[in-house]
Order: sequence, then C-alpha cells, then structure tokens
Amino acid sequence: MKKNLLVSFIAILILFLGSCSNDGAPEEEPIPIEVVPPNDNNLTEILVIPNGTLVKSPDIPASSPSEEAPVISNIDTNLSYSSGSKIILAGDFYSPSKANLKGAYVQVKDSNSYYDVSIDSDVNNGLISLPIGLPSVVEVDNLILVLKFYDKSGKISAITEINITITKPDNCDTTKVSGGHGITSNIFTLPETSGQVKISYETYTVKDKIDVFQNGIWIGGTGSYTERTTLRRALNCSAATEELGYVGEKGEFLFDYNPSLGKEIEVVVSGCEMGGTKWEYEFSCPGDFTPEVKFPIVTTSAASLITPNSATTGGIIDLNGGSAITERGLVWDVYSNPTTNLSTKVIEANGNDTFSSNLSNLLSNTTYYVRAYAVNSDGTFYGNEISFTTSPPVVVGFSLDGKWLSSAGVGIIISGNSATLYAFSPNWEIAKNKGYVDVGSVKMKDITKVNNTKWNCRDLYLTSTNGQIDGVTWSFDGTITMSLDGKSITATSTGPVSGNVGSIVYDRVD
Repeated sequence: MKKNLLVSFIAILILFLGSCSNDGAPEEEPIPIEVVPPNDNNLTEILVIPNGTLVKSPDIPASSPSEEAPVISNIDTNLSYSSGSKIILAGDFYSPSKANLKGAYVQVKDSNSYYDVSIDSDVNNGLISLPIGLPSVVEVDNLILVLKFYDKSGKISAITEINITITKPDNCDTTKVSGGHGITSNIFTLPETSGQVKISYETYTVKDKIDVFQNGIWIGGTGSYTERTTLRRALNCSAATEELGYVGEKGEFLFDYNPSLGKEIEVVVSGCEMGGTKWEYEFSCPGDFTPEVKFPIVTTSAASLITPNSATTGGIIDLNGGSAITERGLVWDVYSNPTTNLSTKVIEANGNDTFSSNLSNLLSNTTYYVRAYAVNSDGTFYGNEISFTTSPPVVVGFSLDGKWLSSAGVGIIISGNSATLYAFSPNWEIAKNKGYVDVGSVKMKDITKVNNTKWNCRDLYLTSTNGQIDGVTWSFDGTITMSLDGKSITATSTGPVSGNVGSIVYDRVD
C-alpha cells in the first residue's frame, strides 16, 4: 500500500500558512482537504460496513478445524473498484453443521483492528453478499481485505484474501477504460443534464459482460436485468454465454440517465475467467451524441408443409440495436405486398428471435403472398415477400349409393349401377299419373365409375308433344359429378330427340 508523504507535507504547509495573517484582516476558515489514509489502521476505520462493529485488535478469531469450518467459494479474489463506490463481496456459503450464516470478520491486511459484521442470515448453503463502502477520500492504489465468515454454531471459516485495485472516479467525457478478467467496477460522475448515455464497447472474441447501475439499480447492459448483489465473480469463459449477457463483439447500447436519482453511475465489467480475455469501452456524456435510430431486420421464412388449405411459414427478427419489439407476426394475401391492415394475419408472442406460424383456411390451388413483420416504437417493419401455391384439392372417394333429392322434387335412390325413383316433381308426377313411371322405376342406368367424383350413365328423359308429356326415353349419354364434400351430385345428359344438354342437381338426403 502506498504511503503518501506528500499529503503530510501539504498539511504542515497549510498549518504554517494559516498562522500568518494580513494586518487587520479577519482569519479565513481553513479549506478542507481530502486526506489519503496514511496507514492501514486509518484505512480500516474509514471503511463503511453496514452492521459492522470495529474491534481494536489485530488478531481476527482463529478458524475452526477444516472439517467443521464453513466454506466460502466462488468469490472473486481480484477486483477493481473506484473510490467512492460500494464493494460487493459475494460468494457461496456452506456450513457443514447446517448452521445459518451469522456474521463475518473484515480487516485491512496488517491493520491493528478489524470489523465484526453482523449478517444474521437464514442461509446455510447458498449465495451471500457483503457490501463495503469505499469512501471517496481513499486514493491508495491497492487494498487487501482479509475475510472470515462464521455461522450460528460459532464455527469460523478459513481466511480469504481479496485483492482490490482502486481507481479514481471518471467523468463522462468519453473516457475509455480497458481491462481483463475478473470484476471491474468504475464510477462515472455525470452532470446535471439528463438524457441518454451511450457505451461503445469492444469485447473481442472472448465474451465479457457489461452492466450499468445507478444507486445499485440496473439500468442497462449487454444482457438483461441483473441484481447488483449477484455479480460475485465473472464466469469461466467456457460457460459465459450470450443468454447470460456475455458478448464477444464490437457494439454499443444506450441507457437513460436521470440526475435526480444520483449523479454517479457504476459500470461493472465481468471479464470471463480462464480465457485470456480483454475488453474496453467508451462512456459518453448525456446529449453528446445524436442517437442513431436502428430498425429491426425482419426475414420471412420459406413456406413448408403446404396443403390445399394451409401452410407453415415464419420469420426471423433481429433487433439490430433498435427498441424492443411489441408485436410480430405474419400477414398474407392473394395480392403482392400485404400489410398489417388486412385481417389475414397471425400475431405471435413478442420477441426478437425465430418464430413460425400456421396459415389456415386457405383456398386450394391458389397463390399467396406472405411477409413477416415486427412492430416497435419506431414503426412497423416488413421482411422480404415470399409466395407459395396451395395444393390442388384432395379428392375423397365418397359413395354414390344412397338417397338424393333435387330442388324440384325429383328423388332417386342410387344402388350399384342404377338409380330408381322414389319422389316426383310436378312434370314427373304427370308422367306417373299417365302410367309412364312409378315409384321404383329406373331413372338412371349403366352407372360406371370414372374416378372418385365422376361416373358415366344414361338418364331417363320425359318426352312431350305440343307441350304435353307423352312418354319417356333414355338419353344418348350422361355423367354424374359429385361435389368434393360428397354432399351433392350433378346429373348431366344429352337428350335423345333434340340433342339438348340438361342438368339436374341432387342433394344427399341420408
């Protein structure tokens, strides 16, 4: 630890100058100066540790036998903090006796005193954290803290030494900070002006994580919301993933600065361990730049699983540094460039990743145009347009046998290769009264199947002279065509006398 002799000299000089005064002039009050703690004892006494009681002794209580002692793990032993910030010492606590954590002993190495800190936790196997305030008057380059934790059974852990590099707070005048692995905390003092602040970073290929806090509350970073007390140590580089906020790239992000919440902003970099990482970033002042509006990049996926009435497609949403997506989905139409004004759209859950959707109730053998879209505070953004054609209708082989009835009242029963009458329209009723036909008379004959919806046949016609029905005869040819749903048939035939073509539509009765 550095001993600052210069401050002692300045203090003596101020006392000397203060003893001299102008004749008749009132004495001015001395100007307070920041004093660098001249030794470890002074430094110990000015630390701010909640629930800590200063004990005037150089000897921290002895550790318990190793098989009984609580164990502290996953605590970062190499940290970097700015003076005036709050050091967060966090790790995993385990008590072999299952006793809850009760407290900790904290000492600046080689000091003649230490703190007995009451924690009184309900944790006997889990995450713990110990905050230590580092006053702004501390200007030493390096600080070594000695720690021991004890549980409610009185067992004391082995000693842990934490090496802390101390830096001065920075201003927001686009200061560049660079470093390597471990937890690095820097304080930036911002002006009264509110606005957005930009952090431009370069973490290279080995992933690191950046978090920004104001009064201990997360306000931005390379990942999602993070509790300050959970930043106990950086992850091993092999476990540092983008899902956890670790990035290995050149990029930037913005956060909103409100001076009413405090003018000091803490930036914490978690440089991943065991990977030879390095990183750097620049910190702007509010209003020192024109925010670049970045739009999401939307890509429409090719259609698949195409049927006569449905298809599957989707999209890929890349946030591209823009604002959060509030809506995303697909829109389609039989015309090009469909928009979200159409009712033919599907809305998916918010997100900036890949999604897929099923388009249903489509017409068969029809070409559709589809675009993925995303909505954020800057507007609606469309992806590339894709098109596909639904499949031809799938023909299901329904049986022709059964009862059928026309709207005019002609009823037939089809069975096998013939159809017989069971109901009559007014004209056929006249033919029946004249004895040309009756219930059970053959109306269609020679029925032969062509495919699932078509049959050939010959149909019985009424003949007439001067408008008077005078007999029946068979058509030259004829066809029966069934609807795709099997609910109706159309009988079409060519008359034997005039060669005219006639059609009758029958609906299935049973």
